[in-house]
Amino acid sequence: MAHAVEGRFPFLDHRVVELAARIPQKLKLKGLREKHILRESARPLVPASIRERAKQPYRAPDATCFLAPNGPEEIAHALSPGDIARIGCFAPQAVEKLAEKCRNQNFISFRDDAALVGIVSTQLWCRAFIGGRQHDRAPAEAYAVA
Repeated sequence: MAHAVEGRFPFLDHRVVELAARIPQKLKLKGLREKHILRESARPLVPASIRERAKQPYRAPDATCFLAPNGPEEIAHALSPGDIARIGCFAPQAVEKLAEKCRNQNFISFRDDAALVGIVSTQLWCRAFIGGRQHDRAPAEAYAVA
C-alpha cells in the first residue's frame, strides 16, 4: 500500500529492527511460509486459527457500492457530467460511459472497477483539496477513460 496510512509502529522500534538484523538469513524464511519467525514468536499469545491463516489483503470499496441505487449522493454528484467537466481531469462522456457499463453489468472487470474507483477518488480529492477549480493542465480528452 504505497500511499496509504497504515500503522505498524511496534516494527519501527529500533530494538526490533536491530534484533531482526541479527537473525541469520537461513532462519528468516521457512519454505514459502511468510512471517515464520513472527508467527512462531506469537505462538503463546495468538490462537492458531489466527496465527496460521492466510494473508487477507485490504480491498478498497468497489464500483458496485458507489453505483448502488441508494448509493451516496456525493458520489452521484462527483460522477455527474457537470462535476467531471468542472474538475477537468476526465472526459465527461467517457466517465458516463464507464459508469453506465459498471451499473448495467453483472460482472465488472478489475480494470473497469479500478478505473471507476480511481475517478471517484480523484474527483473527491480535487473537490476537497483544490476546490474543483480547473488549473493549467492538459485537456480532459488526454485523460479519457473507456
